[in-house]
Amino acid sequence: MRRFFVLFALVAGLVALAVGTQVAGAGSVERIRISDPARQAHQLPPGLLVELASPASYNRQSSSGDAGRWLGPRFEQAGHPENAGFASLDWSVSFDQRQGDPESVAKANLQHTDWTRDQQGGISVPHAVGTKALGTILGFYVMMRPRTTGDARFEGVIAFPLDTNLQAVIRFEALDPPDDSYIVNGSSVASSWNRGQVLVALGSVELQGNLPPKIVAARSFERGRRVRGKVVDRFLDAVLGAQVSLEKSSGGGWTRVSAGRTNARGFYTLRAKRRGTYRVTVRMAGFTATSRTIRAGH
Repeated sequence: MRRFFVLFALVAGLVALAVGTQVAGAGSVERIRISDPARQAHQLPPGLLVELASPASYNRQSSSGDAGRWLGPRFEQAGHPENAGFASLDWSVSFDQRQGDPESVAKANLQHTDWTRDQQGGISVPHAVGTKALGTILGFYVMMRPRTTGDARFEGVIAFPLDTNLQAVIRFEALDPPDDSYIVNGSSVASSWNRGQVLVALGSVELQGNLPPKIVAARSFERGRRVRGKVVDRFLDAVLGAQVSLEKSSGGGWTRVSAGRTNARGFYTLRAKRRGTYRVTVRMAGFTATSRTIRAGH
């Protein structure tokens, strides 16, 4: 049911942008790995990372690993072209281990709490391994703006869960151009431009990499000669390339009889041996998940 969740506010914000805003593509892509303390505490794979892409007309100006700035098109003050500069979008990524749902965590990470809320809502964050889409994770976003009429600055925060009591938090801030006396790209009012770019940035956030295996499905086929099934994570997204072992109950313990890896859809097929009680065990980054026991073999 997570896939049906559409971010209506994002669509509305993009439609409201003035002509000249580029939506497709991105100038820079940032990839931020989960901090080691959080990753190790929650037994997450080392290759897991958060990916965010700048709006198409922005490019990286600076980056310090988990924070940076994208620089965009030129803006000028109406009637005073000598007062000019370049639009900017600051970003940062952190990993919050407090208790709470995505909404409470997103709001707890707002910096401009004295500003007024522009919009908020649920957002489906894509989850992928490379170019292979696995599914989406339901998060929450909040956008804030100053109370002063004509102030063009915006702050946007999105939070989505990675594990129990662990959420990724991505924050964007558009501070330049500062007010509506400025025009971007020769035609866009500053506040409309900044709102649109923050929305585009929020919509670019993606989780890359496998999450730990949570559920292992297993059943026998070909008259018990083989065992097949699927491995998924806590969000029911497929786990790709995970090591799987078929184990047979023997003398009060378990003996491995065959092994393999999940494919690009999270499925596996293993060969059984003699008739008996079997289970499938999946291991990844120190985390182990096991299927229910089944009867298989021949």
